[in-house]
Amino acid sequence: MGFIVDGFPVFCLERWQSLHETSTGLVLSESGGEPPSIEELESYGVNVEAVVKRMELGYGWTKGLPRLRELIASRIYSDVVDAEHIVVTSGGAEANLLAVLATIAPGSLAIVDVPNYLQVWGLLAMRSARVYEYRRRSGDWSLEPDRLAELIDALRPKAVFVTNPNNPTGRVERSLGVLAEAAARHDTILVFDEVYRGLELSGPRTSSVLEAAESYGAVAISTGSLSKTYSLPGLRIGWVATNNKQLAEKLWSVKDYTTISTSRLSEELAAAVLEAAADKLAERTRRIAARNLELLSAACGVDRVHRPEAGAFTLIRVKGSDVVVAEELLRKHNILVVPGTCMKASGYIRVSLGIADSRRARDAYIKLCSALTETEGLDKESS
Repeated sequence: MGFIVDGFPVFCLERWQSLHETSTGLVLSESGGEPPSIEELESYGVNVEAVVKRMELGYGWTKGLPRLRELIASRIYSDVVDAEHIVVTSGGAEANLLAVLATIAPGSLAIVDVPNYLQVWGLLAMRSARVYEYRRRSGDWSLEPDRLAELIDALRPKAVFVTNPNNPTGRVERSLGVLAEAAARHDTILVFDEVYRGLELSGPRTSSVLEAAESYGAVAISTGSLSKTYSLPGLRIGWVATNNKQLAEKLWSVKDYTTISTSRLSEELAAAVLEAAADKLAERTRRIAARNLELLSAACGVDRVHRPEAGAFTLIRVKGSDVVVAEELLRKHNILVVPGTCMKASGYIRVSLGIADSRRARDAYIKLCSALTETEGLDKESS
């Protein structure tokens, strides 16, 4: 994988996308829904013109627009967390950065679940933490909370980092009480990336780790953003929320060293979105992802396509090296997918389910699956 500088590994997934996403004909590497246009956003009740016209383009609040934090507390977390314990960030990426910097000192032990979006994994390496990779159960990708709780009892880590719903598997864990109990016993902080909450394709909405933590007296952090479930990555609005006052102060103080404050314009638009259109946008993304999962399954075969519980992406198992398959798709067919190796899911490629137009999505998946049959990774005659 290599290093950018000593102790700071190359972010395989983001580097792969950054190098190719602007020059590839068919981009199927994204993990969120295709963003709506301003016109479509206004059809959901967001008066963009009114928001923009009344604004002064000055610095915002370093903790985040108060009205936006209140809306995150009520609309995202059902008031299980206080608005004063929320810090608005530049996307989920900054939220995860603050969470690592505020909880982990050099030499601290951290548990990270894999497969995963490996930003936190890389940040922990940069922070010189001791990292224990906790691998989800193969097959159904379950987190196995009882087994993870036993590991917390045995290792007593400073923090446990989990993505729920998981990326790239789409697995949802809804029974977190046993983890919260174990964390409370050992003063372990539960840090959950919950950016895909609300993008469940089956089953009820995922409970936040903050709810379980409150019930069992554990300290927890939740990170999220408008980028995935709400399909608004261009706003670059995320947040980090905690149930602990001292930790909230630390997260806020760390932000003094990162972006200081987020875009005032983006914050005002984000508040308008949460007030008027959050449920509609989430439903739009769920509808697109669910439809595209069926289109992809029809094109590639249901036995080849993993059925995620949540998210706007899925996995396809390949024969041979997933890196080679991804490179061949790019080189020969001008198609960009994510090699699973970049997420510690070797043997798979991750494919986007976020294309908004159904005809374009169908054509894209037919092209992808036809291209896959020409590679050793997914040869139907040899499978």
